[in-house]
Amino acid sequence: MTVNNDKVLNFIFHILIAIQLIAVAILYANVNFPDPPQQKISSLTGLPVWIAASPGFTAINETVGLIEYVAAFLTGALATYCVYIKLKNRRPANTNPIVSNPDEISPVDGQDTTEEIVWTKMLFDTIITGYIIVTFIALITISIFEAGKLWSAFGIYHNVLELCLAAALLQNGTGTFNYIMGLITTVVYSISAVAITSQLDWYWDATFFKFQGLILDFLLPVLFIRVALQTHRQRQSESQPLLGGSSVNTSPLAPQSQLNCLVIAATVHLLGNLSNVLGNGQTIPAIIFISSYFIAFPMYTIYVHQAVKTRTKYALPDTSFYHFVLLILWAASASAITVLLSFYHV
Repeated sequence: MTVNNDKVLNFIFHILIAIQLIAVAILYANVNFPDPPQQKISSLTGLPVWIAASPGFTAINETVGLIEYVAAFLTGALATYCVYIKLKNRRPANTNPIVSNPDEISPVDGQDTTEEIVWTKMLFDTIITGYIIVTFIALITISIFEAGKLWSAFGIYHNVLELCLAAALLQNGTGTFNYIMGLITTVVYSISAVAITSQLDWYWDATFFKFQGLILDFLLPVLFIRVALQTHRQRQSESQPLLGGSSVNTSPLAPQSQLNCLVIAATVHLLGNLSNVLGNGQTIPAIIFISSYFIAFPMYTIYVHQAVKTRTKYALPDTSFYHFVLLILWAASASAITVLLSFYHV
């Protein structure tokens, strides 16, 4: 039944991608790109920023500014707490039950499993801690410099850590990601994104930066949901009663509540970004965007808190290179649709 369900979902996913690609073509062919408004000049740097120089946008910026400072303080406090609990709960190397080779199959209950099991401690909670830290830096710098070409050099690392999270969740089956390739990818990605942003003219620079960031925002909730479902399946498989006996679950797999934290955090962050992009700088969408940080990053912190203390594992679903390309294509087309729709409300 599970195999049949997977085939149905796979078919639906292919249809969805085809529909999204058609939607991108239709939206692009019919959108009327307006002339970009005059940019506001930063009072601190004297450089143009990604805000229109109009009284309305100035008022919006002042309204949202206080919430940005509060969000920055919150993420800074959360980052400090994550670092603290990781240092406090750090174990000696010889007693830390970490799988040394993520590609090895881990035995469960004395039998080999058919799916790869990876320790949560395998840099994953460290990546999330780093993600919270760079988000704090991005919020601080955007409050100082305001969003623009200069800020993109800092803001890109928020996206880079999202890329690291995605890479950690795509290790099983692609054969694409390892630590060396991950480092090369993140360096090339960050330099390329900032270089392209710096060379584009106003409105397209901000548009491109939103587009590349939304790709990862769309991708992460889906990847977290896939891991949550695979871990749930693995847990159910391990809990089946033997020889008619009662079911006893002794699995070290991560509890569903931990994985739900990741799903909720990534989903809320995506919804906040969608509100901001589609809202085109309006007050309410901008407030929704900033307010999403008050939900998403505490949820990430809860996950780090639980993961560091329990040292539980999660199951990675198999991702072939073909399905990896499909996931990227889906996320990129979804991001393109969102950005194009934003031009229909300018």
